[in-house]
This record gives sequence, structure tokens and C-alpha cells, in this order.
Amino acid sequence: AAGGTGGHIMPALAVGDALRRYHPGVEVVYLCGQRDLEQSLYANHGESPIVMPARTLSGGIFGMTRGVAAACGNILRARRLALERRVRVVLGMGGYVSGPAVLGGRLAGCRTAIHEANAVAGRANRWLAPLVDLCALHFAETLPRLNAREVLRCGMPIREGLGVADRSDAAHHFGLDPLRPVLLIIGGSQGARPLYDRLMAALPMLDCAEHSGTQVLWAAGQANSESLAARLDAQPLRHLKITVVPFISRMDLALAIADGAIARAGASTLAELVSCGIPTLFVPYPHAVHDHQTRNAICAANCGAGDWIAEADLTPQAVREKVVGLLARLAPGKRQPVPPELDSRCAARDLAAALVRLATR
Repeated sequence: AAGGTGGHIMPALAVGDALRRYHPGVEVVYLCGQRDLEQSLYANHGESPIVMPARTLSGGIFGMTRGVAAACGNILRARRLALERRVRVVLGMGGYVSGPAVLGGRLAGCRTAIHEANAVAGRANRWLAPLVDLCALHFAETLPRLNAREVLRCGMPIREGLGVADRSDAAHHFGLDPLRPVLLIIGGSQGARPLYDRLMAALPMLDCAEHSGTQVLWAAGQANSESLAARLDAQPLRHLKITVVPFISRMDLALAIADGAIARAGASTLAELVSCGIPTLFVPYPHAVHDHQTRNAICAANCGAGDWIAEADLTPQAVREKVVGLLARLAPGKRQPVPPELDSRCAARDLAAALVRLATR
């Protein structure tokens, strides 16, 4: 069960892929909410999830009432579905559909599991942890906040083979030179504009002969790409080569060509960059729930997987200091060691194996 955003759905798809690849006798069924974004993410992966009318528990008394009613209805739907399909294990990966699905599975007598992606556990997972059979974690730092029966520190499920695509193929896809270093900038799905404004303000200081030949692949997002491209046209650069794209559909190729990155610190993004050995400057989204992106970034920095800076501290001078340090490390095709504490390359496979073990207890 996974919905809401790609940060929940893409890891769920990675686990499903691992189940089918390494345990071919397993049938995988996905549950998601009713938003078009959720359903399109599954459809793009060739999946047809079962849709449930999930709602947030916010918006005053009326909104809370509607949210609780939807959650109770989904618990009953999930219980009925589990019984009809003889489901053995229910895995909650996040989103408003996840908790009711896990509780419904428990009422149906299924084994249950959850995965916590962030260094700060979400409210729903803190409630569910004592009730489920298995709690899988991305960050070891999350464990003290969870009263779990059994814990698996597996990392963040990511697609197998990320970052190992041919560099020449990746360069051709994005129109880049494979023999020159590439800096990837990805702001995530939320709050990218303030980050991009601060980076734009620092570009004149970064556009110097020292960085001649450095290429920047900038995923600006659909809402920002046109304005960002126009601002770059109005501020011609002499040394940096910047390629602006609205969206990167082939993240496997972007990770194969990137020699460094500036990114938010969402769990999926962080796991992919760290597990591919890409030096990264993390700029956490400041309005994330429980400020979990800051904790994610601090954990990555403590493991030597990158550096971080708060968005509020991202003055042009600070950008220059941090980014110049990052650019100095860039070399075409060079990768840094992946810290064992945050290595997620086998996370999907390890979690899939744990689910199969649960199913056969």
C-alpha cells in the first residue's frame, strides 16, 4: 500500500519488482489513493492498483471527520480485499492509504509490515510500529522513536541498476559531453522555487574560468522550467553550460551522467544519490513534516555521503562557498564510496526476502 507521492510509490514499486524477480511465485497487488498523480505513477510502471478514497486528517472538524470516515471505510475495504484474495502479508509504504490498509490486513489475520523512509518517523508509523510484525527502516536513527516488535534496517528500496547505465548513452540522451563533468540539480516536487532563486542569484559568482567546461543538468519542474530558462537567457553565461529540463523521466540516465548534485533531502532522492556514490550538497525542504529532511541530510553528512546547508542560510556567498567546494571534486565518471550505513542498493531485495519469510511463518 503506497500513495500520495512518488516518494512512497516508487519504493513500493521497487519492492514489488524485487518480489517478482527473486520470488516468482509471489503475486503482488498495489493499493493507492484516488489522486491522478498516484494512479499515473503506477500506470507509467505498467501497474493497475486498487484505488481507495484516502483523505487527509486535516481541515478543521469537518475535514477531520471526513478523513476518519474515509480511513475507517478503507480499513474495512482492505480487510475484505485481504480475505477475498487470501493475502498473506500487507506492506505499508506510506501515504494516507497505507495505515488503513495495514490495519485492515491485521484484522483479516495477515502478517503486516511497514517501512519508515525518513530519519524522523511519521506519526502514522509511530502508531503502527507496535502493532505490525515487521518494521523496516532506512535510517538507523529512526529506531529509538519506534516501539517495534521486529526491526529490519534495510535502507530505502530503490530500483536495481540505478547509476550503472552507459555514460555515453546518458550524455547523448541529455545532449551533454561525456568527457566533461556534470552537476545535477533536482529540487523535488515541493518548494523548489526558493531554492532555485537562491542558486540563480549565485550563478554570476560561479561562472568563472575555473569552472569552464562544467555542465549543469537542471531539472526545474514543470512550473519553473520556462521562467528559469528565460532568466538564464537574460543572464548569458560564459563558462558554465546549463541545460534546463522540465522533468527527468530517465533518472537512471541522470544518475549515470551526474558527477555531483544539489538536491533536496527527501528519502528517495537521498538514497538514490548516496547509493550511486554521487557527492551531493543537500538543501532540505524547510517545511517538511517534522523537519524530517533536515534530519535526513544531517545523517547523510555524518556518514560522509555529502554536505548540507539550510535553505535560510543559502546566501549567494554561502552558495559560492559550498558549490565551489562541490565543483572542485567533480571528475567525469568518478564516484565516492557508498557508506554502509546508507547503502540502499540491496534494500528492495532484502525487504522482499523479509516479506516472504513473514508469509511462510
